[in-house]
Amino acid sequence: MINVSFWNILWTVVNLLALFIFFKIFFFKPIANIIAKRQEEADEIFKAAEDKEAAADEKARQYDEKLAEAEQEKKEILSEARKSADAQYQQIINDAKANASEIKTAAATEANREKNQIIASAKKEIANIIVDATTKVVGGQTGAEVDSSLFDEFIDKAGE
Repeated sequence: MINVSFWNILWTVVNLLALFIFFKIFFFKPIANIIAKRQEEADEIFKAAEDKEAAADEKARQYDEKLAEAEQEKKEILSEARKSADAQYQQIINDAKANASEIKTAAATEANREKNQIIASAKKEIANIIVDATTKVVGGQTGAEVDSSLFDEFIDKAGE
């Protein structure tokens, strides 16, 4: 049977209190300290992760800005290159036109010079032919009457 005595209950309560104090001092406090340290470590890790995420976001923003700047610079460089190429194209066209004009002028001058030479040469040859023909026709006769008759004959034939 169960025997209930006051002293038994008192010693049981004292034993329970002693065990509670023992566990609180040697078991619950160290575990609470370990949990607190781990919580601090976890908080530090989360804080470091948040800082790194903020830094990464800032670097991504800076990268996007630099990318936009590079894109704008690329557009400006292409625009400048197009303007420069257009200017060079116009300069080449103008130089070619000037060169062609100079060549055309030089060719016209040369053609006129050659034409004048050919005409002068033809005049000399015609004069020689006329002199030879006149000498053959007249035969050795000279004088103003022969010249006048030859001149008249020439004008008559030229008028026909």
